[in-house]
Amino acid sequence: MQFNQVLDKYRKISFSQRDKGERFERLMQAYLLTDPKYSLVIEKVWLWNEFHGREDLGGQDTGIDLVARTTGGEYWAIQCKCYQETAVIDKAAVDSFLSTSSRKFRDDKGKQVAFTQRLWISTTNHWGPNASETIKNQHPPVIRINL
Repeated sequence: MQFNQVLDKYRKISFSQRDKGERFERLMQAYLLTDPKYSLVIEKVWLWNEFHGREDLGGQDTGIDLVARTTGGEYWAIQCKCYQETAVIDKAAVDSFLSTSSRKFRDDKGKQVAFTQRLWISTTNHWGPNASETIKNQHPPVIRINL
């Protein structure tokens, strides 16, 4: 089954936007752990509600959907958006992700750390000008993965 077929299936069988989003998050978790580009670098990917450092970052889902730990022990914040292909990502959609992912948290050994990379994974390639401008020159950087 091709990626677009999986997305179409999720859109048809999901009983809510939240359900569709959770299905997409699990798909992206599996993708990051199996894709040749990422599987060599990433050793673990947590869903937000499984992540040990979420309480230091407010506990609630405030923009981060997945957290990855690299083989080098670095942490990446990941936002997953399963939008229609024609949807436009606006500035408001990126603000909470940037805000939360710029904070420090304790790793599984209790050491205070920060994210070293941010990924924005979405099913649309359309970014509004303010959203595009907002993610430029961020530290840590924001890498976009689109269709």
